[in-house]
Amino acid sequence: MATDWLELGRKLERASGAEPELDRDLADAFGVAAAPFTASVPDCRALAQSVLPGMKLHLGYGASGLFPYASLAGEGLHVISEAPTVPLAILRSVVAAKTARAPSAPPAA
Repeated sequence: MATDWLELGRKLERASGAEPELDRDLADAFGVAAAPFTASVPDCRALAQSVLPGMKLHLGYGASGLFPYASLAGEGLHVISEAPTVPLAILRSVVAAKTARAPSAPPAA
């Protein structure tokens, strides 16, 4: 079954912490082994490296110092996402980058 990347992005936008069901959705979408992605920075970093090879990940906090952000850059693409947690910021950027790199469907005839 094809992944609905927009819906996956919406789920990540609604997430505020660890969510095992979302972890399973992410594993299915990327075709990787299940892991606690929404709670684990190391698992998110590994996911980013495996599904977006060649892209550089940078983590930090915005000017307010309240919310972390994750920036992914490379191959003519730059995505920045904020979230309540570092893992969610990484995941939001990974899904946004994957969506931006996905070939668009041809127009209906």
